[in-house]
Amino acid sequence: MRSVLVSISKGETKMAKPNEGTPQQTPAYAWPCLFASLFIAVTLVWEWQWMPGVTGGTATKWFLFNNPDIQGMFGFNPAELQGEALGAWFGQNLGRCIGMVMGNSMSWVPIGAIIMAFPTTFLVQKIGPKWASIIGVCIAIVAAVITTLCLTSSWTGYQVGRFIFGLALACTIVSGPTCVSIWFPGATRGRAMAIWSTWAPIGIFTVNMWGGNVLDLLGGNIVALNWLWIILMAVAGVIFLLVFREPRGDEVSEVSPERKRLRDVLQFFKSRQLWSLIILFAIFNYMNYAFSQYLKTWLAMDVASGGMGWEAGPAGLVGGILCACGILGPIGGWIMDKLPRDKKWIAPLLGIISLTVCMLLSFKANTPIFVLYALFFCIGNMFLNGCCRPMVPTYVFKGGATAVAFGLSFLTCGQYLGQIPTSYAFQFGTAAGMSYSDIMMTFFVPVGVVGIIFGLLMKPSKPKGEIAEGAGKPEGK
Repeated sequence: MRSVLVSISKGETKMAKPNEGTPQQTPAYAWPCLFASLFIAVTLVWEWQWMPGVTGGTATKWFLFNNPDIQGMFGFNPAELQGEALGAWFGQNLGRCIGMVMGNSMSWVPIGAIIMAFPTTFLVQKIGPKWASIIGVCIAIVAAVITTLCLTSSWTGYQVGRFIFGLALACTIVSGPTCVSIWFPGATRGRAMAIWSTWAPIGIFTVNMWGGNVLDLLGGNIVALNWLWIILMAVAGVIFLLVFREPRGDEVSEVSPERKRLRDVLQFFKSRQLWSLIILFAIFNYMNYAFSQYLKTWLAMDVASGGMGWEAGPAGLVGGILCACGILGPIGGWIMDKLPRDKKWIAPLLGIISLTVCMLLSFKANTPIFVLYALFFCIGNMFLNGCCRPMVPTYVFKGGATAVAFGLSFLTCGQYLGQIPTSYAFQFGTAAGMSYSDIMMTFFVPVGVVGIIFGLLMKPSKPKGEIAEGAGKPEGK
């Protein structure tokens, strides 16, 4: 099998195609490439999720004391509110403030990611997944510098930085899995991409687990906290630059690094199953994003306000562990690998059913119900986080790196289209005086039912699970 560059014509990089019929061993160097790409994504999560990591209440209080725009927005005057008056003000207004501050801070990121998802496909096609990833890190650093400089001065500037950070995030989560797909053969690609798909759970877990402690070590200085995340993103970018390279010779997988023209891969996207997967993934992220943003805040919320009333330490530990349950994704990917080709759709279906049951049980201040909620939440994330991304190259692998990047762009667009309304659902619900549990029943459970319908639509209509004409047969058993 050869991957030698043979010609360049009409903007298309042509490389010798690998032999798709030859069984392959996973190249040893594939694993360092995987983990270098994964480390970039994890460091971006630390900056993206810094606010839930220290709890929305802590971050919002900090903004109220340090950002003049936020003070004016809520009529908060620290000099006039002391002692009992301050406690009374927080009791009456903090929930509303958290909803607005967190809602706006978190929603701008997915908006930027949606806009950048498809342009990243063209970046991959023109310069390859490595340099697309590097560009993503550079944009993330610039965006984080903007937000950090605006933390104590301009709320508008802070939101602009968050939007730009969303552009960077899209670059990373489209080009990153593409980097993985060109290194791993079909026999191990599902598990490898499932490992890469733990980027958000690992990042969310670690930032929820240690975000508050790191903030304490920095003397409660949120500006210093954000500078720390910027430094770590830069370190990850340098490591990736030095470690990652494209596969050579017999290292090339069935997903060739060949960068075909976009119009030449459109034939691989005529698939009901693929589009059902994309919509299902959007619904999964709409539902799941509620927990990564608000679970730790709810656990620490006082009982009178509908929370569990836990101390910040236990709330951070349990919230971090649960939000990181997507790290079980490789188990879901392994289970899906064991299913026959025409039964693989069952894995994401089981995931969306479990997550919908979790919605029914969520945010109820009752310990036994909370345990059940946690169980279904973990099962849902195990299947959905571990099985959705790996299915994209399974459907479009014959289109090479361009087709994989294009498919992941659709998945990324669906992911952030799903996440945008999450913040606004909570913002609207809290402003209307709804409890977190009522918000879930009103805005999330019905959407989960729709997700189950699309999960059923992933069932192949052809006897052996073939995809629609033009898309070719998926890899697998």
